[in-house]
Amino acid sequence: MFPLFRILVFILKGLPLAVTNPFFWTVLLIIWLQYRKSADLEERMFGVVKVSPGKKVLYAVFFGILGGIVGSFVIVFLGISITEAGLIYVWPLAIILMLIHPHLMCFSYAGGIVSLFSLLFGYPRIDVAGLMALVGVLHMVESLLIYTAGHLNSAPVFIQDKKYGIVGGFSLQEFWPVPIMMLAVMLGQVPTQDIINMPAWWPIIKPPAEILGRKDLVYLMMPVVAALGYGDIALTRPPRARSRASALNLLIFSVVLLLLAIMASRIHAFKYIAALFAPIAHEALIIMGRKNERERPPLFTPPTRGVRVLDVLKDSPAEKMGIEPGDIILSINGRQVEDSEDIRLIKTMMPTYIWLDVLKTDGSFKTMEMNTYLDGVSILGVLLVPKSQDVPFVVMEEKGLLEGLKRFFRKRNG
Repeated sequence: MFPLFRILVFILKGLPLAVTNPFFWTVLLIIWLQYRKSADLEERMFGVVKVSPGKKVLYAVFFGILGGIVGSFVIVFLGISITEAGLIYVWPLAIILMLIHPHLMCFSYAGGIVSLFSLLFGYPRIDVAGLMALVGVLHMVESLLIYTAGHLNSAPVFIQDKKYGIVGGFSLQEFWPVPIMMLAVMLGQVPTQDIINMPAWWPIIKPPAEILGRKDLVYLMMPVVAALGYGDIALTRPPRARSRASALNLLIFSVVLLLLAIMASRIHAFKYIAALFAPIAHEALIIMGRKNERERPPLFTPPTRGVRVLDVLKDSPAEKMGIEPGDIILSINGRQVEDSEDIRLIKTMMPTYIWLDVLKTDGSFKTMEMNTYLDGVSILGVLLVPKSQDVPFVVMEEKGLLEGLKRFFRKRNG
């Protein structure tokens, strides 16, 4: 029987050691700086910050720890060892690939390339099955974090679309410090009180044959810190729907990669399949996601009638009435609205009772009301998609450092 309870106790005891790691706090600082940058842009564009950087960091830590517990259990359950996973080669390559394009800083690409070099040229000598399994687990944790929290800190932005011009959208930028328990192989004697006897079928991910045959083989739990992130743009669907669709696709990818890694630990040919699948399938996910976004009409475009809501401020009357991003406000208190000026004019009346006729994103009409503001409603709390194309900020696709350097030298020489 698998010692589930004892494994969970070991994980919960070990994770605090990862939190005290200086790298954990370095990751937190980087995350805070990223959120601070996003907050400054949000305030310049809309005059408000939906969620403070400090709260975003707290969310990141909370969900990161939960993700670390799940990932640690999967790693221990499968018996994935990092002893010969070749991480010392994967990290530098991931950084080099980031210079080409930010989305390439991913273990799927770097791990796949290192694994293929190992298989084809015999260098570096790594456990391909273990490395691919580790990549699969990290992406599984990432998919769960995206599904549960990928939309929480979405920030409204304006995007330049070739067909529709300037449209509203949401930037989905999330970062998580993930304390996680890894397994390292140790040969020799250890104190018996710290040993958990595992069932005969374990590990599922078999280590290299020269290690597996040793009778003094012991797996040692060690805490490390992983930094996971998610970046996307929601144009055709609300942030929650967009992030959850991405999460489900990534979860399927991670499960398939884990299955290939299990086979690779038993059948040599599957090492090639897993090493090729990781970068190719991951890139295919990105291409398909962008293709689907291009083929669907943007959700946040100016309507022919009424005004479309881009975002709703937290704890505002609009949020309490159930207004959501993408909804079209047709009238307020029976008066038709066609632009933001109409809403400002109605707010100057400070009504104590307010009702809105709204066209929802599913095509249904609803009347929403509120009468709890005895002093009058002074702010509705909605950010609107502008009907004018004259907006100060347009978010473009991020390029790699090398591309930026090429543009810089072109300008100097031109």
